[in-house]
Amino acid sequence: MASKIAHSQEPDRDTSHAYLEWLTMEARLLQEELFPAADHSRQLAPCNTFSKGFHFPVGRSWREVPPPSSRAEAVLRTVGVEFPNHQAA
Repeated sequence: MASKIAHSQEPDRDTSHAYLEWLTMEARLLQEELFPAADHSRQLAPCNTFSKGFHFPVGRSWREVPPPSSRAEAVLRTVGVEFPNHQAA
């Protein structure tokens, strides 16, 4: 089901895949930083933190908020990921 919020531009798949890779590695490295003695073959998934409302706002469906792909390029650029010349600017 598509998001009910209109987005000005559909993100390209390369950027979305790069974002997913970056998020995966960021989570893995943060887990190792926070819990150096833990078994890192298992993924840690904290729940009910103060950030939960961002993805699951009270009183609205999660389908009514912008999807992660809508912020992929902005997040990657903010943290300093270098885009190939052929990527959208």
